[in-house]
Amino acid sequence: MARLARVKFEDGGGYYHLCARVAGPTDAYPLDNAMCRRRIIETIQLFSGVYYCSVLGFAVMGNHYHLLIWMAPKRPMSREELRARASILYDEPLLNGWLKTSWDRFHHRIFDVSELMRSLQSSIARWFNHTFGRRGRFWADRFKSTLLEGQREAMECLLYIELNAVRAGIVQRPEAYEGNSLYCRELGKDKWMMPLRELTGIAKRRSAIADLKARVYYRGAVPSKTNQRAIPSRIVKEEEARGFKTHGIFRKRVRHFVDGVVIGSQGFVRDQIERLREQGQYKRRKHPIEQMGGLYISLREQRSTAQ
Repeated sequence: MARLARVKFEDGGGYYHLCARVAGPTDAYPLDNAMCRRRIIETIQLFSGVYYCSVLGFAVMGNHYHLLIWMAPKRPMSREELRARASILYDEPLLNGWLKTSWDRFHHRIFDVSELMRSLQSSIARWFNHTFGRRGRFWADRFKSTLLEGQREAMECLLYIELNAVRAGIVQRPEAYEGNSLYCRELGKDKWMMPLRELTGIAKRRSAIADLKARVYYRGAVPSKTNQRAIPSRIVKEEEARGFKTHGIFRKRVRHFVDGVVIGSQGFVRDQIERLREQGQYKRRKHPIEQMGGLYISLREQRSTAQ
C-alpha cells in the first residue's frame, strides 16, 4: 500500500506539528552540540521569514527536531511582496531574470508546508555534511507531519514539544535547555516567533510567559508510563511560589503528537478520514483513537504493506 499523502487543509493554512529524524544508529546523536542546535534554530528562523508561517515552538534534540507552526492560507500577493521574501534567499540579478512562471511557482511554494520542510531539510543536511565532512543521506525518512485542528490542540502540542529535554533527562527545568523555544522566549529572543499574546490570549508579555511556563511545568510534572523523566515536585512548588499557577487539564498527558496524522475533535477527525477515503488515500479500517477520555481524537498513520 502506498504511503499516505500529506494531510493538509484545502486552503493550505493550519497548525502543523513537524518532526524529522537523522539517519544512523538509534544511539547516535549527531545534533547533540550547541553549534548544531544554534544552526538549526537559525535555519528555522531564516525560512520562517520566507514562507508564510508563524513558529509557535520547537525543540532540537540529539538525533531529531520538532517544529510547531501555523501555516497561513494562500492569498493573492503583489510582486513587491513576493520579491521582499524571495530576496532573503536569492540575489537581485537572479530575481531580475525571473519570468511570471517563476514568480507564480514561488508564490505557490511559500504557502506550502511541504515546500517549507523541503527547504529546511535540504539546508540543514547540506550544512551538516559540509561542516563535518559527512557523506550520504542525512535524514532517516520523510518528515512526520501532524495536522492539528485548532489553537487548543496547538497549545497541547507545544507543551509536549517544550518538555522533550525534560523527558529525556537532559534538564529538570524546560527553559534551561538552549535547544527549545521556551529558552528563547525566556531570553526575549522570540520576536521572530508567534507572539505569546496570540498563544495565551494574555496581552502583557510577562504574564503570558508565566501562563505558558505554568502550563509546561504542570504537564511536565506528570509521571510518564514509558520511563521518561518528569519535573520534580520540588521544582514545581518553587515555580508555584513564583506565581506559575494553573489547573485542570494541564495536569494530564496527551499522546500521539508525533505518530498522529490528524488531531482534533471527533467531528473534525472523522471529516478528514472521509475526505481521505474518498480520495483513495486512506484505507486503514481502525477508528479514531480517543485521548484524555475523549477530549481529543487522533488518527494514526496507516501501516504500509509496500516492499
